Amino acid sequence: MDSKGKWKDGLPNELEHWRHWLASGRDGAFAGGRFDDYEWRTNPNTVLQAHIARHLEPFAPPGTTISILDVGAGPLTCVGKKWPERIVHIVAVDPLAEQYNQLLKQLNIAPLVRVQFAEVERLSEHFPLNHFDLVNCQNALDHVYDPFVGIQQMLAVVKPQHAVVLLHRVNEGEREGYYGLHQWNFSREGDEFTIWNKDLHLSVNEALTPIADVHFHEAWESDLLVVSLIKKEEATEAIFAHSKSSPDLWILSASPPQRSIAWYAKRLFGLWTRR
Repeated sequence: MDSKGKWKDGLPNELEHWRHWLASGRDGAFAGGRFDDYEWRTNPNTVLQAHIARHLEPFAPPGTTISILDVGAGPLTCVGKKWPERIVHIVAVDPLAEQYNQLLKQLNIAPLVRVQFAEVERLSEHFPLNHFDLVNCQNALDHVYDPFVGIQQMLAVVKPQHAVVLLHRVNEGEREGYYGLHQWNFSREGDEFTIWNKDLHLSVNEALTPIADVHFHEAWESDLLVVSLIKKEEATEAIFAHSKSSPDLWILSASPPQRSIAWYAKRLFGLWTRR
């Protein structure tokens, strides 16, 4: 079975997880502990997380409205809703948006931000290029059918010189025994950000050379990986275009000055190596 087939098979399990999470509410396993996730996601006064805000500070003086895309947000976005002297506008997307919104309605939960449908692999079909001040993805990119295509698409819709911020557990696929949607691992190998599973291995740094710079950040737990991808200015005029012949292949098409970028992008999937 290909990666998208495995992903589709894992969706019911993901939906059931969130059904239980939402029904349990403030009495659930994710509430009331050292970090109350339910309270965080339902409180309108939560402050924008520091690992997100630091990437916005150069572009967001007091009085600014900043636009954040939260990818794979689940039924309730985890992004903090307040930032002193600024307005935070959050757009939340998830491929299970319709089902999540039905669950919220059944449970009489009014979300602070209503999630919209979008697959990370197809973000540019839903949003303009160079549009958001920041794209956030937390504990979700390892749940998709093609994480590198997802990275390309997040970079497509974020503004040049702005960040895509990724926060995930290290090697979650291995930890979960490749159960359900957990089909991918993210890790740091020296200075390389890598995506891998039992069959494939990719250096994200190498693959993104013409498009973005990769940075690691200190995490507050030892098994967390916090990575920012800063979109290069020279990628501004590159347009992420979907190949009509293959739904899983994204390439860059560019005007003559960016031909080297386009040429490199066409090679991206050749950088996957078989284990």
